[in-house]
Amino acid sequence: MTTPRLTRALGFVATFVVVLSVVAPSGAVAVPGGVPGTPNAVGADSPRSIAVVDVVSADGPNRSGVHPVEVGSTLVVRGTTNRRPDDNAIDVTVTDGPDADRFGFAVVETWGYDGVWTVRLAVPATITPGTYTLSVRVDDETDVQPFEVVERRPAAIGRATLSDATRTVAGESVPAGAVAVRNVTLPDGGYVEIRRGDALAGQSAYRATGSHAVVVVPVDGVDAESDLRAVAVRGTPDAADDPYRRNGTAVAVAVSLPPVGPTATPTRTPTASPTPSPITQPPSSTATPAPTTGSSPGFGVLAALLAVVAGLGARVVGQS
Repeated sequence: MTTPRLTRALGFVATFVVVLSVVAPSGAVAVPGGVPGTPNAVGADSPRSIAVVDVVSADGPNRSGVHPVEVGSTLVVRGTTNRRPDDNAIDVTVTDGPDADRFGFAVVETWGYDGVWTVRLAVPATITPGTYTLSVRVDDETDVQPFEVVERRPAAIGRATLSDATRTVAGESVPAGAVAVRNVTLPDGGYVEIRRGDALAGQSAYRATGSHAVVVVPVDGVDAESDLRAVAVRGTPDAADDPYRRNGTAVAVAVSLPPVGPTATPTRTPTASPTPSPITQPPSSTATPAPTTGSSPGFGVLAALLAVVAGLGARVVGQS
């Protein structure tokens, strides 16, 4: 029959055995739980002392995997190790590529007990683009990772539009009265400013180095008649600086304004034509002649009768 004291003792021994089973030789310690995507999980057949996980540019430090970096930018390298940070150091160098010897190197001496370490390397602005090889080493173990260096993208601004209605641009909500600026590239980070002549009408939040699908800029005091430009500006999170320039000219684009509603055409009221006054005909100047004796119709009939009677009288006298 097992006593409670014996049960506790056996449990302690079992725990001690489990702890010993995860301690690797040469001071290596298996990362508790492991790191997703790496072979450092407890129970792996061949845990690695060092591994490269991410190679990205500083303009997108939260991305994962291996991505191209631009000349003149900063290379961010993340990896894992199962070595104790107090007793070991990790050497990071670029060992192969057109201008590999022009890269610097870094030594990582501290990291958390989760085994994840991070280091940054400057990418010289004058090196030749191409394929390079990154090497990380702790003691006698090494991991390598190829990566691409590409040409530096110049500062650029795509289409800029102002709308009087809320809309979605490139998946981002743009409030009414704000300018949406598409396809913005800020090689050294900075801002997008909206200018009306020499006056500042609006400024974006600070944007990190790299390209941005859309930058939203709130503006004040503009209307459909404003002449606005979106300008790419250098700067730090603390303050804006001078505009980016290309061939001596500021990198800028005109802002498209919302269409102006049709202006109502005033209805023309026809001018009333004066009504002509009736013309009063003056009395005829030819007066109707007063009947003259012997010329009226009655006189003519009487004369004719008298002539007939006279003729009959003459015939009667001749027959007597």
